[in-house]
Amino acid sequence: FPARMLAANEPVIEEFRAMLLAIDRQGLAGLFAAVRDADLRRTVALISTPTLVIAGRHDTVTAASHSELIASTVPGAKLVVLPAVHLSNVEYPDEFMQAVLGFLR
Repeated sequence: FPARMLAANEPVIEEFRAMLLAIDRQGLAGLFAAVRDADLRRTVALISTPTLVIAGRHDTVTAASHSELIASTVPGAKLVVLPAVHLSNVEYPDEFMQAVLGFLR
C-alpha cells in the first residue's frame, strides 16, 4: 500500500492483512509460485479485442514494464499507469474507475 494509506491507517489495510492471514500458507505459496512462473506472452499475442491495461507505477509485484509489454503486444490496447503500489483499484479507486469507464465509452 502507498505511504499515504499506511499513514492514514485506512481500514482496507487491516482487511487485506486479515484475508491473507486466513489463507493456508502452502496454498498461498503455491499461488505466488504459479503467478511467478506464468509466461503468458503467447496467450497475450492472441488477444484481438479492445483491451485496457492498467498498471501501478510503483508496483514491485507486477512491474509496470510487464503491463507496457502487454499493451504493446495487443493491437490497439490502451495503457493507463496509475501511481499505485500494487492494488490500483483499491489505492486509487476514482482514477481506476475513470479509466475503466472512459475505456468502455
